[in-house]
Amino acid sequence: MVAKSLFYWILLVLLKTSLPTICLVAVLVLLTASPVFSQGRDLTPDRVHQRVEATAVEVLVNGRLAGSGAVIDRDGIVLTAAHVANGNDLTLEVLLADKSRIAASVYGKDASHDILLLKLPDKPGGYDSIPMARKQPLVGSKAYLIGSPLFRHRLFFSGTVAQSRVSAEFLNPHYVEVFYIQSASPHGTSGGAWVNGNGQLIGLQSAMLFINNAPQGMAFVSPLSAIKDLLNNPRTVAVASAGFAVEELWEQPPNYLNEVTKGTAGVVIKIIISGSPLERAQVPVGAILTSINGKAIQTRDAYIKAIRQHRPGDEITLKLRTPNNMTEQEIQFKLGSLQ
Repeated sequence: MVAKSLFYWILLVLLKTSLPTICLVAVLVLLTASPVFSQGRDLTPDRVHQRVEATAVEVLVNGRLAGSGAVIDRDGIVLTAAHVANGNDLTLEVLLADKSRIAASVYGKDASHDILLLKLPDKPGGYDSIPMARKQPLVGSKAYLIGSPLFRHRLFFSGTVAQSRVSAEFLNPHYVEVFYIQSASPHGTSGGAWVNGNGQLIGLQSAMLFINNAPQGMAFVSPLSAIKDLLNNPRTVAVASAGFAVEELWEQPPNYLNEVTKGTAGVVIKIIISGSPLERAQVPVGAILTSINGKAIQTRDAYIKAIRQHRPGDEITLKLRTPNNMTEQEIQFKLGSLQ
């Protein structure tokens, strides 16, 4: 490979010079730590497909194909999306690439990242599985997905990482934390594994950005760190939930913004879940949330971060106002649980 050839050429030049040993070692450490040497060259899309095809599965819920998935551990741990099998007393099965139909049980769940792990029966020699990437992908890098959209089996999609840091998205009735890949990922690919150019797992297909029921070519992808955490410590993750969804102030239409008192900062309450504390307090949709426990809130991510730094059952204080009123209303209530 070009990178390796360049490395050995630089090494030969350095050895022929009179650089002190300590300088030589320092230069070599810097070179081998750089992306050109550490990341290697991506495989062709066809080779990526060959590497991951056998690990892709389809998830059956009560006998019906409900979503996609992949085996991520040779012991038979299957990764899929939590919303694919959301409910109680469900019959869960997995269709392997060889068309084997196998019963599965819940192994771990993290609804706050839309992650569900299933366990297959033990198998001599284990199952084909996708290796994990070491870290989140870089912005601009290629990514690939195998999924079964609208009952078309194991199709192969490509995309580009649009943002690698995690943000919050509202998937009614709660928020999930995801990063973004620019790609088409139709209905049915939920739960499919996103991999990098070496066929290593980087995330889970959760949902897609829609406007007026039209897809916008932006996939919501559950992050690798959350997948690893659940795999290493299988459990049902419980996080705090406030029972309402917000939009940022600058998202609002002109007629709304014209009513907002100059200098107001906050997020706009857009959805109030039935039975939530805000419904009981008769807070109207369109009210502006300015702070949580005295901390100013101006973005969706800041709102979710402020809520999820608490535990279910903790009491918080919200300050709210109507768009054209500087007088703030203070509400105290205990957080609910998402699990």
